[in-house]
Amino acid sequence: MSKQPSKRLWLLTSAALMAALVFFVLWASVSQQPVVEVQVDGTTCYFTEPNFELRWIHSVEKQWWEEQYQRTDDGLLLTTTYFEAFGAGTPSTEALALIQKPGYLGYQINETLPSLNWVVSRLTKGELNYADHRLLIHEWAPDYSEVTVTPKTYHLIDRLQKDFCHELASDGSR
Repeated sequence: MSKQPSKRLWLLTSAALMAALVFFVLWASVSQQPVVEVQVDGTTCYFTEPNFELRWIHSVEKQWWEEQYQRTDDGLLLTTTYFEAFGAGTPSTEALALIQKPGYLGYQINETLPSLNWVVSRLTKGELNYADHRLLIHEWAPDYSEVTVTPKTYHLIDRLQKDFCHELASDGSR
């Protein structure tokens, strides 16, 4: 008599594990997460935070410039820009940013872009900052390399195959 319940228990356990496996495979194949993907010099990484900042030293003004972005369903929303100093050609017809940073002048932009192509060099010290992470992109690639920043949706397999940007070494290597 004791063999019958143990066989039944084994069958029930096997069926439950198979159902859990099928559920997991289905979930993994349809589960998607919005991310921001960064590509530079053959390296691709991503982060999940919706807000980030590009920061660099302007090549002419020699002062810090900052652009703040937000990932949206439509692309990357440039929300605000901040300048330590600026000269001719800098738009000044935009509304002032609601939050001003000491030592900077900020403008409210609110322009949606499909992606960003950004050229960095050691002279301009380009950074990409999100959450509590500061990525010194200018150290990841040779001078005048193009960085592409794109909003994407990753499946689980994409997330397993690619690295979080902040998990890469300071030079962008694994």
